[in-house]
Amino acid sequence: MTFVIIAINVAVFIAMTVGGVSPVEPTTQDLVRWGASYGPYELSTEWWRAFTAMFVHIGFLHILLNMYCLYRLGPLAERMLGPWKFAALYLLSGMGGNVASVAVHPMIVAAGASGAIFGVAGALLPVLHFRQIRALVSQGGRGRLGIGGFIVYNLVLGFANTGIDNAAHIGGLVIGFVAGYAAPVAGSPAGRQVVLRTRGVLVGLALFLVVAFLLVREWRPGHGDDAHLARGAAYLHEGKNAEAISEFELVLRHDSTNALALENVGVAYMRTNRPQDALAPLERAQSINPNDPIANYNLGLANLAVDKYETAIYYLSQSLRIRPNYPDALVQRGFAYQKLGKADSASADYERVLSQPEGAINDKMRAEVRRLVAALPGR
Repeated sequence: MTFVIIAINVAVFIAMTVGGVSPVEPTTQDLVRWGASYGPYELSTEWWRAFTAMFVHIGFLHILLNMYCLYRLGPLAERMLGPWKFAALYLLSGMGGNVASVAVHPMIVAAGASGAIFGVAGALLPVLHFRQIRALVSQGGRGRLGIGGFIVYNLVLGFANTGIDNAAHIGGLVIGFVAGYAAPVAGSPAGRQVVLRTRGVLVGLALFLVVAFLLVREWRPGHGDDAHLARGAAYLHEGKNAEAISEFELVLRHDSTNALALENVGVAYMRTNRPQDALAPLERAQSINPNDPIANYNLGLANLAVDKYETAIYYLSQSLRIRPNYPDALVQRGFAYQKLGKADSASADYERVLSQPEGAINDKMRAEVRRLVAALPGR
């Protein structure tokens, strides 16, 4: 069963890579798309992420280290419980780690098998250190210190490194430890006498996790303003503009002065070819943050889309006052000048864009600006 679980994890990683996800540095959006844990989604309707997140890994090194640990620890735990109960332990520990993680920091994207692997180590710890099951001590005795050391070392490393999800480690460890301490060992005399006890322990842990998850949903609701903002931003990034608008509008019902929601709902309206609808929220966002170059830029862009060229130039100029040589604002202001027939002003803005060093603008923007320059009168 250990090698089946390893194969499933590797298969998911290969599928992600074939699907266009970077095998070295996957984006958070890719991880979420493939089933990683993300509180705003998981604590609202996508509860299944508590299960899928343990099979999603954040790059090659991440899966390599996790699968190596599972390869070393899995067979011994599998011998302790039997293959199917070991699989149940693995899944419950992974979900336990996920529940702990989303409870402690619901706004991060979390993924990986480390919670499940800590559960496997946690199950081995009481068997090898406290219960001294002879058949297993003979196999795992040399590794007793190694298992304890593995747990301590990785917990210390997790507390010292903010990039490591120690909440998932601890959650999985607790589930595994309870299972290892309470459940009889497959093939041991105690196991034969109370054959249903292991199942009872695992079912009890499953019920505990369901209750814990429901409590976390109440404590860390997936429907608060922060959750709606996070979901809206994710939808916006994925191009799901209608869904993004719904999320941002939910925030604005509670707080009509939330500048982030106002600005982002305006952007979403623009992307759905509704510039007239975008004007009001973008105007409010700019009035709240008049010195924000992005707020001024977005409002200028919306006015440009409804042919209010003079107003667009005003807000784009405000953006450039705050952030000189902002290339997007220069291009759009130049286009507004061009629409007004002010070729010299348009040319000056375009030239400021083209004079920027390599790397400041991409090749696509540079080519587009050259096309606009060529379209100016007398060019």
